[in-house]
Amino acid sequence: MKRFISAAVLSALAGSAAAASEGMNPALEQTLEFVARASSTSEVLTLNLTNLLILLVLKAIIFGFGLFTVGGAGRSVDSTSRAITETDISGGMCFLMYTSGAEDKLDCVKRAACEDPYLAADYYTASKMWYNMHKLMKSVVPFHEKYQTIMFAVQEASDFGKTGSDCSVYEW
Repeated sequence: MKRFISAAVLSALAGSAAAASEGMNPALEQTLEFVARASSTSEVLTLNLTNLLILLVLKAIIFGFGLFTVGGAGRSVDSTSRAITETDISGGMCFLMYTSGAEDKLDCVKRAACEDPYLAADYYTASKMWYNMHKLMKSVVPFHEKYQTIMFAVQEASDFGKTGSDCSVYEW
């Protein structure tokens, strides 16, 4: 009975997300789509914990790199410097869905990288570091070829975003 109720609630959320997706926050839209796919019985979605771990390690590398390159001085807390941005959330959800098998989410990852190109450049730098660690210790540090696809897609989208062009007109 609990499973039926939770499935009904999640399908209602997914239905409302599809109906209101035009004016919705992109991070909320990606989260609702992720939950809808996870609860759906028609599509099999496995949350690969390795992908989640990689995303968290990349975020930690970026944080550590920023902490030690500035000499340990923290940045001031104001409305423009948030620890986790909307692009982090929507791009991260798209990354998780892409690595779980939703191939169409690579465009979403590119779009998020284009919209915040300097954050994407940080992720690209961290992923290059991960790839170099993989080349040194292949058996310890995993790096699947789809991560390389994401890495180069983020670099391309970040470079396009740095030009100041409109990300919505680019054909992803």
